[in-house]
Amino acid sequence: MIYIDNISKKYTKENKTIHALDNFSLTLEKGEFLAIHGPSGCGKTTLLLIAGGLLHPDQGRILIDSENIYDLSAEKRAVFRAKNIGFVFQQYHLIPYLTVLENVQVPALAQKKDVPENEIYELIESLGLKERLQHTPAELSAGEKQRTALARALLYNPKILLADEITGNLDQGNVEIVMNCLADYSAHGGTVLLVTHDKNANRLAHRTIYIEKG
Repeated sequence: MIYIDNISKKYTKENKTIHALDNFSLTLEKGEFLAIHGPSGCGKTTLLLIAGGLLHPDQGRILIDSENIYDLSAEKRAVFRAKNIGFVFQQYHLIPYLTVLENVQVPALAQKKDVPENEIYELIESLGLKERLQHTPAELSAGEKQRTALARALLYNPKILLADEITGNLDQGNVEIVMNCLADYSAHGGTVLLVTHDKNANRLAHRTIYIEKG
């Protein structure tokens, strides 16, 4: 499902070159749940952004379901991303003036596609947010915000879910809910690439890798 072949990415700042990723290769099968650990600055988030078609590597190639995503134009890559990849970030990126229900529906509105209302409600309920449908982000706990962001990412049941440190601000109860949701998504054929410091992920992930210095 994901084939990352010999990618490198470097940044230059104040005449100093930082190799965020250095000849990095990785393969994920359909339905695999992979957890990635490593110290801050080791290249984990850079890897996630490149795998999601958001950051062009300096070298190498990334195939998603056999499609070389960086051979696509920026516009076609954005369409491919919307159809195939869900993103969840630690900072939630919820729209503050929209309710939980409306935030979850944002991808449908952006793509002007209808999603059956019962499916939306079932998804929200599965993440324990049934009583928060009409609440705005300011009225939610950190765990509820993260679960809302996760529901939004799963709305179209994407082939791949990319998640970046999504349990860092959560209590243990919410960590369990989120991790079990990722495991369930994987069990139903979704592919999960999770960047995390949380060792709880190791219990549910099929495989764990450690990155150091790219």
